[in-house]
Amino acid sequence: MILLLRNIVAACVIAAAVMAWWYPEPVLLRGELVNWGKLYEDRNTPPGRMSGAMGLGKAFVQSVSEPLPLTEFIAAKTRGRTVTVTGPAWAQAFGELERALAAGSRPVRFDRPDLRPFGELPGPSGYAEFRDGSGIRHMDYRRIPAREYGTSDVPDEAAFPLRRHWSWLLGAGLGALAMGLLAGRAGDVVAWSSAGRGVRWSAVCAVLFGALVLWPFVFDTVGSGASYASIVVGGLFLFGSLLGVWLFGRQVGLLRDMVEGGRHLAHFTFEPEEWKAFARWEYGEESSQKRSLWLLIFGISVVVGAGLMIVKRDEASFVVFGFLMAFMALLLLLATGLPALTYRRNLRRLGEVYVGERCVYVNGTVHSWGTLGSRLDSVKRERKPLPHIRLVYSYIMVAGRSLYFFRNYVTVRIPVPSSQADGGDMIVKALEKSAHGG
Repeated sequence: MILLLRNIVAACVIAAAVMAWWYPEPVLLRGELVNWGKLYEDRNTPPGRMSGAMGLGKAFVQSVSEPLPLTEFIAAKTRGRTVTVTGPAWAQAFGELERALAAGSRPVRFDRPDLRPFGELPGPSGYAEFRDGSGIRHMDYRRIPAREYGTSDVPDEAAFPLRRHWSWLLGAGLGALAMGLLAGRAGDVVAWSSAGRGVRWSAVCAVLFGALVLWPFVFDTVGSGASYASIVVGGLFLFGSLLGVWLFGRQVGLLRDMVEGGRHLAHFTFEPEEWKAFARWEYGEESSQKRSLWLLIFGISVVVGAGLMIVKRDEASFVVFGFLMAFMALLLLLATGLPALTYRRNLRRLGEVYVGERCVYVNGTVHSWGTLGSRLDSVKRERKPLPHIRLVYSYIMVAGRSLYFFRNYVTVRIPVPSSQADGGDMIVKALEKSAHGG
């Protein structure tokens, strides 16, 4: 339980660091120094290179209206939307904008609307008018909420203010990862079984995907396309993670009853050489099965993808074929990598097996049946090439748009020490009796 809580706290810290990195300023005020001369020139010069409807429209407007003097042009644009500003702070702000314009940069700045001097500006938008010995200048200002940052020219350093503390955020994330998720390898059979790790990683994923659902509401960006995708995708994976917590949690309960409660049919330990021999044989069997299944799926994918390209002969068919091949490459990595990881773990740990009526533990890997559509299908004693029990169980899976239900069958090879051959026969009889409701 302490290990689970440590993992959850670490996940919360990592999620908080990521959310802080993407935390937007709720509202920013965008101010741009108005270059009235350029605007006036653009308004009154002939269309020039403009063509089509835009050029015709501009030409028509200019033909039916007389150009206004510059002063009247400015007055028409700013009438009823101007606030007069004064003071050293505004002199400094306008000075910075003028220096940017003189340097050839765009005279734009972004600030929090509650900071001086911008807290004086009323309404969502308008013009700030500043007068001094150099004349009259205007700043076109507009308040931009966080949900509009993606469609505005807001720079990242202004939109995400906590990024300036990136070293602290990175340190917190790496520290949580090291201390909470990667540190320590205890000898507890239950905690470090596949079921125990499944509970913890499912809980970690639930925290992270829960943060993905919550951030649009926390940051007030609901309504944007990114927030919609975040809520939908995060919600789907959050549901899957919670389901994983429940499923692995039931396995943990069954395993704990076997290991700590003594409710097991057998408990086997092995001599090092005997266990290594089984590990090598098991690795060969698993690798062969995974490769055969991959070749079958690969053949079907090639036939389907190539047939689609031959029939359609368009870009979409080539994209589909490329996606299928990329997916097959990922499956090949899993088909070769997972058995290798299991083999490596088996060689690093001394063999230990627990067998119960609804659960089996084989050196860290847990299998269970009897809940949520799973069942024990067969159990058989095998003596060659090595003494073992061949157990097959299945569980219901769903696929396709029409929700096609089918059973996925899993074969578990349970080694039996040569010195306890009678124990293997007893296990088979007990499991057969349990499977048939005896």
